[in-house]
Amino acid sequence: MSQLGDGFVFVIVVILLLWWLVHRFNRWLHAPPSLRLRRLAQDGPVDADESVVWLETCGYEVLSGKHRIPLAVAVDDGPMQATRLYFDYLVQKDDCYYLVKIDRARKPIEWTPSGLRDRLLAFTLMFPECEGIVIADPKGQTIHTVRFKVEDE
Repeated sequence: MSQLGDGFVFVIVVILLLWWLVHRFNRWLHAPPSLRLRRLAQDGPVDADESVVWLETCGYEVLSGKHRIPLAVAVDDGPMQATRLYFDYLVQKDDCYYLVKIDRARKPIEWTPSGLRDRLLAFTLMFPECEGIVIADPKGQTIHTVRFKVEDE
């Protein structure tokens, strides 16, 4: 008799677990695209430095700052090795989100299509909800917005 009861409890637990998994998958599937960015906006603290003040005077609302995205890379069958992608701020302007990279003298931006692709395309692929990537130079008082579009050949 106890085996019948154990089997019944096991079936109930499996059904509840499957229902929970389907429910979580459905919530993830139907979550709005900007939900990930809203979570990201709550993560990084914003220090009121000259870059933040300057971006705000240019009409951007600085939501968060100094983000580090951990990645792992493996070559062939080798071990996974850690690396990171960095961007400086997440901003919003006119209900559109933008990632911000501050242009620094020690690692200047190469303003060619291939240079921009090599340096910034990973951010666009990781955050397709963003309207583009803002390259800001507070010292030179310039802002450029970079957008990528996949073209049909």
